[in-house]
Amino acid sequence: MLFRNTLAQSAGVFAGYVFSFILAPLMISRLGLDKFGVWSVTGAFATYAGLLDLGVGRSLIRFIAIFDAEDRQERVARTVGLGLITVTVVGIVALAVVAAAAPLLSDQLGVLTTEQMRAVAMASVAIWSFNGYQGVLNAVGQGKRQMVPPNIAISVALAINFLFSVVALLLSTSLVVYALANAAAGLIGVLPCYAAMRGLAERPHWRRPSKPLVKEVLGYSIKDQVGWLADLVNFQTDKLVIAFAVDIRAAAIYEIASRVVMGVRGAAILTVSAMVPTAAARIASEGREVVAEMYRRYTLRACSISFPLFMLASVTAPFLLVAWLGEAPGDSAALVAFLTFAYMFNLSTGVGSTIALAAGHPGVVSVNAVMIAILNVALTVALAPLFGVWGVVGGTFLALTIGSFWFSWRFVKLFELSISDFLAGIVPTGALAIGLAVPPALIAIVVGVPGGRLLAVVMLAITVPLYVVPYWFLATRYDLLPTRLRLPRVHRVRSVEAA
Repeated sequence: MLFRNTLAQSAGVFAGYVFSFILAPLMISRLGLDKFGVWSVTGAFATYAGLLDLGVGRSLIRFIAIFDAEDRQERVARTVGLGLITVTVVGIVALAVVAAAAPLLSDQLGVLTTEQMRAVAMASVAIWSFNGYQGVLNAVGQGKRQMVPPNIAISVALAINFLFSVVALLLSTSLVVYALANAAAGLIGVLPCYAAMRGLAERPHWRRPSKPLVKEVLGYSIKDQVGWLADLVNFQTDKLVIAFAVDIRAAAIYEIASRVVMGVRGAAILTVSAMVPTAAARIASEGREVVAEMYRRYTLRACSISFPLFMLASVTAPFLLVAWLGEAPGDSAALVAFLTFAYMFNLSTGVGSTIALAAGHPGVVSVNAVMIAILNVALTVALAPLFGVWGVVGGTFLALTIGSFWFSWRFVKLFELSISDFLAGIVPTGALAIGLAVPPALIAIVVGVPGGRLLAVVMLAITVPLYVVPYWFLATRYDLLPTRLRLPRVHRVRSVEAA
């Protein structure tokens, strides 16, 4: 079931990244690099507005999983009701905040007029709100570990958004038109999510939350919110620091590199995306004894998939960017190569983080995230005036790397494991992923940034198999990959030798 749910989660997220990658060159071509930068910065502010929900939205899946495992369907309905009320209240408050802040944003960024900025910012909040409703409705299927229907709904909503975005860009070069089209698509996208939820939930689908439930959810979600706030600092603040400390074009270039890295990170996170409801249900029914087995098994399996994804993106960055955009603006290729290393180390904590959340220890994740955020802000703010974009990137790299290893040490102590359980998951896969990246990296250094899309595609066709084929063979040979992803013949030979 976990493999099927992970695959379902992958389909929805993969569709989102595919649409985002297709849209980015069209956006830059039609809107220009400056407006593209404004859109990324405005989206970051809208995401920060989501802090007002006190972490309720991200906690729904865990509580629905627990209540469903205990067959308490009335509490599932009340949990959904709490989510819908929270999104509505936060959306109204956030609209008022961004409407008042529009003059300041317009003055600082200097690309749109105040009225245009207000329309774009309010549309961004509307998009966040409609996505919030979609998330609440989809949490029912995800919490019940039936992830195919909600992810089909997500894919349909993403397709609607893609269609509206393309039409808006073809008809107009106005960022306001593009923002309003995305908001309209978000509203329509609620419908397939509602339809998916109706097929999985008992009537009534939602009820007014009780005070004990609100207290229980908030007690957990506020702790989780601290961690999410810190993650926002790590994933969103960089572009804000660059926009205000350097300029909006530098922020746009960073956003281009960040989209590549976040796309890879999103694909890597899929290795643990279905674990929270599954782990929560298992711990609730079997006890904490299952933690050690899950941690050892899934850390190795998750890293065996995520590490090569990051390394492949790092060594092929110049080819990937040119094939995608037709060029590699500024230092975007080098930024991709550098950032992938930082987030690769950070993803080594993915299994531990999901198990800690599922076990009811969000504070473990939150404290670590806060430490990373403090380091990140301190280092980026200090280094940005001296080294520009590279000061921000260097600060992010150091903060994520230090925090990742510190979290892993605290996790194994909390659950009475050994640090060798962590190292056994990252060392074999890390050594293999990094070692096999040397040949394609040397090719990328010799060739440099290609002069056009055709050459970039040719180089990708050469370097990707050069890395993937030997990694897949060796990772299968040494039992690193999940069983269903191994090369069948190699796996059979290995099984016979072991016997």
